[in-house]
Amino acid sequence: MSLDRLEITPFASIAAEILQHRRTGVLTIVRPPLRKELYWSQGELVLSTSATPEDSLPDFLVRRGIITPQQALAMAEVAPTEAAAAFHEAGVRDLSSRQTLLREWLASQFVPLFSLDEGTSAFSEDVAIDPDKRVFLQSTAALVLEGIRAISNGLVLRRSLGDIKREIGPPRESRYSLDTIPLNETERRIAASLATPLTIETFLKQFPSDSLTAAKVVIGMLTLGLFEVVDREARHVQEMTDAASMQRDLELLAAIGSDDQRSLRAIGLSRQLEATDHYHLLDLPRAATRAQVASQGELLKKRYDPATYPPAARPAVEAIVRRIDEAVTILRDPVKRQAYDKLGTPQAGAVTGDLQQRATQRSIAEQNFSRAKELAIEGDYYGAIILLKQAVKFAPDHAEAWFLLGSCQDRNPNWRREAAESMQHALSIDPNHVDAMIALGDIYRSEGLTSRAQSCYDDVLKIAPENQQAKSRLQLIKKR
Repeated sequence: MSLDRLEITPFASIAAEILQHRRTGVLTIVRPPLRKELYWSQGELVLSTSATPEDSLPDFLVRRGIITPQQALAMAEVAPTEAAAAFHEAGVRDLSSRQTLLREWLASQFVPLFSLDEGTSAFSEDVAIDPDKRVFLQSTAALVLEGIRAISNGLVLRRSLGDIKREIGPPRESRYSLDTIPLNETERRIAASLATPLTIETFLKQFPSDSLTAAKVVIGMLTLGLFEVVDREARHVQEMTDAASMQRDLELLAAIGSDDQRSLRAIGLSRQLEATDHYHLLDLPRAATRAQVASQGELLKKRYDPATYPPAARPAVEAIVRRIDEAVTILRDPVKRQAYDKLGTPQAGAVTGDLQQRATQRSIAEQNFSRAKELAIEGDYYGAIILLKQAVKFAPDHAEAWFLLGSCQDRNPNWRREAAESMQHALSIDPNHVDAMIALGDIYRSEGLTSRAQSCYDDVLKIAPENQQAKSRLQLIKKR
C-alpha cells in the first residue's frame, strides 16, 4: 500500500501515477468526513464509492428524477460496489441512457477531488472488480482534464504545477496523444507548442494572456503523460539504447522474414515478459488448480519448443520457456503461490518500447484489425487477440476492434470477464452496436445472469425492433 498526503502530493500527481503505470486496485481518499474509494483497472477509472449517502448512485438518480425514493431504498440495500449492476438490473431506461447517467454520476464523484487541498490518499494493488459492476467511461482522460480545469484554489494549482524550474518536453512514449483527448482550441494550441524541452517557467511566459489556462494545460499534460519532466542524462542514455534496439530489430526482422508470424508473435511476447504476470502468461484463472498449472505449462512448452523456431528467434523463445518454468514452479507450490499473490504482480499487457511514430499508429491499428479478422476466420483466436490488443491501444475508439477482441476472448470460457469488458468498451463507443449488445447478453446468459441478458436483448429491440436474434433469445429465456 502506498500512502500520500495531499498537501505534499496533490491529487493530480496521484492520478498521474495510476494512469501512466496502468495500475489496478483501489485508491482511498480521506478528508473527514469525506471518504471515497476509487476503483481502477489498468489505469482506467471504473467505479467510485463513498461513505457520504449524498454521493451514492441511488441519491444521484433520485435527484435527477430517474428513480423514485422507494426504488432508491431498494437499490441502497446492495453493497456500494454493486450499485451500477443493480441499476442495470432494474432495467430503468435503455442501456445507452443508463451508461450516460452512470458516467455523469462518476464524474460528479471524481472531478472535485482535484481541488482538495488536504487529506490522505492510500492506493492498494488489488484484483480488478468484475466488469458487470463497472461504469464504462468513454475516456478517463476527459475526466482528468475536467477535474484540472475545475481547480480554482490557487494553492492547489501551485502545488499541482510543481517546481517551475523543472524542464518539461514531449514524451518518448505515451498511452494518449493530443488527437485523442478532448482539448478546446486554446488548450490544444498551447499543448502543441511544446516542441523542445523548456522549463515550466519559460513555457508559461510564452502565454501572458492565457497564463492560467497554460498552467492547467501543463498540469493536465503531465498527468496524462503527454509532457514529461526531462532528465537530460537519462534521456541521452535512453536514446542510445533505443537506437541500438532499433538496429537489432531491423536485423532480426531481416533474419526471420515478415511472413513468419509465429516467430514474430513469440518475439513480441518475449518483450512483454517483465510486464506479464504468471497467470496471464499461462492463460489461467487465478483459481486454477495445481494440476491445471502443470498441464498448461507442459502444453505451452511444447508450443514454444525452441527447436521448432528459426535460429534468430530461439533466444526469445528460450526466454519464454524459462518464464513458463518459473511460473509453473511458483504456482504449483502453495506457499510460494500465496506469497506471490500477496505481493501483487506486474500488470499484464503493458507494452515496452514504442518504435512506431504516432502518425502511423492508426494505420497499424487498422492493419492489425484486418489481419485479426483473417486469423479469427482461420481459428487462430490467440493470434487475433494479440493483434487486437495492440489495435485498441493505438486506436482506443475503434468499436469494431473492441467487438472482435471480445468475440475472440469469448472463445475461451476462462476469459469471459475480459470478453464482457471488451463488449462494454465497444458499447461505450457505439451505444447502438447491436452485435456487441447481443454478444454481451449471450455472455451474461452463459454466466447465469439472466436478467442482465434479458436487458441487453430488450435494448437491442429498442434499436432494431425486427432483430430475430434478440427475439429468439428472449423466447428461450421466457420458456425457462
